[in-house]
Amino acid sequence: MATATKKTRKRRGVTQAQKDRSAANRTAAREALHAYAVLCLNDPAELEQFRASAASIGWKLDPASDEAGYSLQNALLLAAQRRPLTHCGGFDYWLSQGRVVAEGETSLGTFRHIGRKKTDEEKTKEKALAEDGWQSTGRKARYYVKKGTFDVSQTVPREQCPHCGTAPTGEDDRTTQCPPVCAVLAPRPGSKPPRVIVVELLQAQLLDGDEAEGGEE
Repeated sequence: MATATKKTRKRRGVTQAQKDRSAANRTAAREALHAYAVLCLNDPAELEQFRASAASIGWKLDPASDEAGYSLQNALLLAAQRRPLTHCGGFDYWLSQGRVVAEGETSLGTFRHIGRKKTDEEKTKEKALAEDGWQSTGRKARYYVKKGTFDVSQTVPREQCPHCGTAPTGEDDRTTQCPPVCAVLAPRPGSKPPRVIVVELLQAQLLDGDEAEGGEE
């Protein structure tokens, strides 16, 4: 009787075109962050609007945390691409909420980590070693920009909205939006990120050779 052999699936290599596209996305993200940081550091109202948006979409201080919410860096990147923000999620998430991405909308990008996350045990060990003066010689964490996030304002009811009663005119209708007063479009309650942390993050987004003027701490 022949023994069944398990076939191993080879990982498809990354093409140069994919590398170029990824690099272009990262460059565009850095430039968008820089422009938005300059805006917020020069305009206190814009800075406060970002803090309010971060509270509404849900933010977390530790990017590696498993708790719900976007890292503050990703919240900043999302706001750099679209404002205001109320409630963000992926295509499948919105389907599960009885909504669908509206016709003609473009997805937003967020930073994603390449490779597996470190375990809590590994993080604890590295922290202990760092306290003893040890420095890691490993490569720095690498990231890429993943498209596929949408704000609720970019979606429409897939079925009758439970908040305002708005319903699509047909099975293929992806244009009938809830009215602005619908509760689904209202900001969500949440705590704003500390201002001092936001200012530090904004200043870290400034590209070399440019400095924002008028930013107050």
